[in-house]
Amino acid sequence: MLDGILTAINSYAEVIPGGHAGAFVIAFAVFAFVFYTVAMVVFQTIKMLTAKTKTTLDDILIDRARRPMKLFSILISAYVSLLWFYPGFEIAGHGAESIFVVLFIIAGTYSVDRIIDGIMVWYGQEMAPKTESKFDDEVYPLFRKIVRVLVYVMGIIVLLSKLGIEISAFIAGLGIAGLAVALALQDTLTNFFAGIYILADKPIKPGDYIKVEELSGVEGNVEEVGWRSTRIRTIAGNIIFVPNSKMAQSTITNFYSPMQEMSHTVVIGASYKDDPEKVLASLKAAVNNVAKRTGKIIRPETATVRADKFGESSIEYKVIVSIATYLDKFPVQGELVKEVYHQFKKDGISIPFPTRTVYFEGDSGERKEFKVRKGRKA
Repeated sequence: MLDGILTAINSYAEVIPGGHAGAFVIAFAVFAFVFYTVAMVVFQTIKMLTAKTKTTLDDILIDRARRPMKLFSILISAYVSLLWFYPGFEIAGHGAESIFVVLFIIAGTYSVDRIIDGIMVWYGQEMAPKTESKFDDEVYPLFRKIVRVLVYVMGIIVLLSKLGIEISAFIAGLGIAGLAVALALQDTLTNFFAGIYILADKPIKPGDYIKVEELSGVEGNVEEVGWRSTRIRTIAGNIIFVPNSKMAQSTITNFYSPMQEMSHTVVIGASYKDDPEKVLASLKAAVNNVAKRTGKIIRPETATVRADKFGESSIEYKVIVSIATYLDKFPVQGELVKEVYHQFKKDGISIPFPTRTVYFEGDSGERKEFKVRKGRKA
């Protein structure tokens, strides 16, 4: 019966302008329109049924499947039209069936990639914000790219298998080629896996202010942990690219871990002649004044002000204050130094210069001692 239908169709094609070619184009257009219309009706029906669901996954999947369905409509239309009007169609000895199997495998791989990537997009948009894990922000984008690559690798393997190419030999060849590439890109791969280690272990993350001890004290805000290097923006505004392998092997001070708030210490010297209780009161007043003026000292009432040790020419006092971030230490340091100077001057407290003793010995052998004591009121 099918042979009779095909014979009738081919007889009818002979009276159409353009013959079989014209009939093929007409049939292809009709089939494409019908298949695509049916697919869109199904999609719209499914969309109406899923419109009331709370999740956006179904909406994303429907949107992602729309383009593959267009592609499949075209391929099916072309395949059916060829069977009807060019049943003996061949290219380089390969019939229509073999050719379209290859095309369907390619289209199928593309469709699987679209669907899986849609699921991962949904996870990133709807699920990731609900989690506290940093995996979603730091590792997930890389994981998404790797999954997409694996989908196409599997598609290539299936395609080669269908074409009759020995997959085991191909995989072995890939292994040898991969080994050669790995040796050639050893440093790059080392940095890549070091980057994964940094993202997984989380000693640093974008936004942290860090100091890398082994790299001449390189410090700044982490901009990004990339595949090959970590980008650090210095206070001067420059970007330093540090290979991930060096970052993984270095001693890193993270000023934002476990929290950004930190303590800052300022050492002040006051004369031995001044009463320590008076000096401590003056220092506390200076801390309170700076806190009110700048707002950068947290909880000034809990600041530690104490006499620390005897110096060569003064008693050293330590002022320990809490600040919001590491970078606040620079303005706080400057403001405290200025305020202590003015407060000491107001309270009559001396900031002494170092004292030195100098000995002179004359021709008679007599030894004379001169003590040079330099000091002044603040």
